Amino acid sequence: MNLRFGDLTGNAAAVPNTAGAEDSEDSGQKALNYRTEPLWKRMGYSPDTPLEQTRTVDYTYALSNAQVGGDPVTPVFTAQAGTQVRFRLLQSNGHARNNVFALHGHIWQQIPYINASSRIGSNPLSEWQGTKAGHGPSNHFDVVPVNGAGGFRRITGDYLYRTVSSSQFDGGMWGIFRVTP
Repeated sequence: MNLRFGDLTGNAAAVPNTAGAEDSEDSGQKALNYRTEPLWKRMGYSPDTPLEQTRTVDYTYALSNAQVGGDPVTPVFTAQAGTQVRFRLLQSNGHARNNVFALHGHIWQQIPYINASSRIGSNPLSEWQGTKAGHGPSNHFDVVPVNGAGGFRRITGDYLYRTVSSSQFDGGMWGIFRVTP
């Protein structure tokens, strides 16, 4: 994916490889639903800033809306507490480097299918998990949080979903799942 960034006049340049990236797979070339908010952009420094200079940046509120005055440009999915939801993850093609998907504060069945896999439902033979490893090209899976949005206690608030790989997370592969009352 050739991601670009620019100004409101339409001038745009390719996103350069991020500082210290060993190859293009570790660069800023990644997105969720074709939208991305890399931490370097959110924190206000250039993607090719040397790593030794970014080590002093305070990332405490990097994912907070207070950091930039609003929601990230990556998708913010919203559901009422207790509502049954499904995240359908798909990576149709791309590099061979796999991702590990995490949805904080929620668990789901690894194989949430019933009736000979013809319907999504509660499968008593499935393991439960809180991350999904091995998500790569031509892979797809369904994340159906057990007990719906907000979990068993229906806790409202913002939940982070992300890839676990630090370079890809830094590159913008993260977003918010907002559970409302």
